[in-house]
Amino acid sequence: MRNHSLASLAVVALATATLSCAPADQGRVTEEDVAAINQAREMETEGVGSADANTAVAAYTDDVVFMPPNEPTINGTAALRTWFADAAGMFDLNVEYTSSNIVVSGDWAIEHYAGTATFAPKDGSDAMIEQLKGIHIYRRQVDGTWKISHDVWNTDAPPPEL
Repeated sequence: MRNHSLASLAVVALATATLSCAPADQGRVTEEDVAAINQAREMETEGVGSADANTAVAAYTDDVVFMPPNEPTINGTAALRTWFADAAGMFDLNVEYTSSNIVVSGDWAIEHYAGTATFAPKDGSDAMIEQLKGIHIYRRQVDGTWKISHDVWNTDAPPPEL
């Protein structure tokens, strides 16, 4: 778990350093950028909620770095598609974002978000509700859409007992 925390810190530090070196006028967030970023996030949540791994993965770049809590890093959409499909096979999933703060610099954007994830086991046992917080790093695509290139998240739950 410590390696994931250090890796998460490194991603945030790199993103912060990148934005702090950008010209001041590139930090402005336009309504169009926010709408396009929201569209990518909505595609992700729609895919997760409908157990459609292809829709969920369509919100991510081909070279995505996905860092869920207490698990190894997942690299690329093929591996992420498998991860989503495996999760959907075990749980009915629902993710709701409750807050979002977006900073844009050129073709990159960083979103600090919070939300709730509900994991309802398919075996009928009690659902788990987790408070989420994380960082999405988006990259503008050639067609002007935005996709998530890095997804680093964790929960407010205490770590598992050893």
